[in-house]
Amino acid sequence: MSAFVSLTPYLQIVMENPLGRKTYPDEGTVTSLMDTGYEGFASVPGSVFQDLGLNELRLENRRVVLADRTIVNSKGCYATIQIPHLSIRIDGFIETFPGLEEIVVGTEALSTTRVLLDYCARRVKIEPCSPRTRP
Repeated sequence: MSAFVSLTPYLQIVMENPLGRKTYPDEGTVTSLMDTGYEGFASVPGSVFQDLGLNELRLENRRVVLADRTIVNSKGCYATIQIPHLSIRIDGFIETFPGLEEIVVGTEALSTTRVLLDYCARRVKIEPCSPRTRP
């Protein structure tokens, strides 16, 4: 499911460390912010990164420019995001950095979906790309 909270679109997901066979959350889904200005795959707070056991894998360091133009150093590795109500599984780079307080899904993760944001009605519609429109 997806919805607006105030003026921010959110998406229900499950995150998975396929190597460690861990998921977050353990049951159900977690609310993630859909950030169309974030070109990455996904960012998570340090506690979620640890709960998934991603800190136990070989990590890559990157530099991230935040919306306020602050540059932070991130660490991350590849893992999976599931969008259960669409039966979608997407692999990509999940990263964390100090000060991050919520799960953020970026355009790289959303690139296999059609996202329609209707701010007037406060509705989010998300669906898989049709095979002929996939990038």
